[in-house]
Amino acid sequence: MKLNEKILYYRKAAKLSQEELAAQVGVSRQAVSKWELGDATPEVDKLLALARAFGVSTDELLSGDEPAGAEERPSPEEPPVYTAPTPPAEDTFDKATGLIGRLIRQYGWLAGVRIALSGLGVTIVGALARWGFGAIFDTSSQMMGGMGGFGAMGGVEFSPGTPPEVQRQILEELGLAPAASPLGGIESFALGLATVILVIGIVTTIAGAALAAYLYQKGNRRP
Repeated sequence: MKLNEKILYYRKAAKLSQEELAAQVGVSRQAVSKWELGDATPEVDKLLALARAFGVSTDELLSGDEPAGAEERPSPEEPPVYTAPTPPAEDTFDKATGLIGRLIRQYGWLAGVRIALSGLGVTIVGALARWGFGAIFDTSSQMMGGMGGFGAMGGVEFSPGTPPEVQRQILEELGLAPAASPLGGIESFALGLATVILVIGIVTTIAGAALAAYLYQKGNRRP
C-alpha cells in the first residue's frame, strides 16, 4: 500500500475529516487532499504529526504493508469544485414589456395631453367653420334680398336699420313672407355639421385633460 493510500485509510479509520486532520497536523485541507491523491508527499515533521494523529508509528505509516483488517481501500476524496449558480434566463419579452409598463406609468399622462390638444384643435376648427358658414350665408341672403338692406317688400317699406328677424315677422303676420331661400337646407346642414364638430372638440378636450390628470397622479404615486 502506498503512502497516500495509508494516509487516506488511517484518516478514515480515525473518522477524521480532511479539515480536522489538517488542523491537527498544522496544514491546509488542500495539502491533506494532495497527500491522499498522491500529488504531494508530506515532509518529515508532517509525517510525525500524521503518525501521532493516527495513533501509529512512522514505520507503520511508511511501510508498504497493508494495515491489519484493511480489506477495502477507500477511494481518495476529490476536492470540492465550486460551481457558480446558473443565472435565470432573462426573458427579453418580459423585460421589454416591463420597460413599456414603466414608461406608461411615468409618462402616460402625455397621451392625455396630446388628446386634449387634438380636441382643442377640433374645437377651433368647429368654431371657425360655424362662424365662416354663418358669415357666408348671411352675405348670400343679403345679396338675394332675403336680409335687410332693401327698401320695400310686398308693398311694405322698412327702414334700413330694421332687423331682418323683425322684417320677416311683420311680413309673416301680413301674409307676405318671402319664399324660402334655396340655400336654407344647405345652411342648416353646414351649420349643424360645424356644431357637431365643435361639440366633439369640446368633449375630446375635456376627456384628454381628465385622462392626463389621472395618469399623472397614478404615475407619480409611490408604490
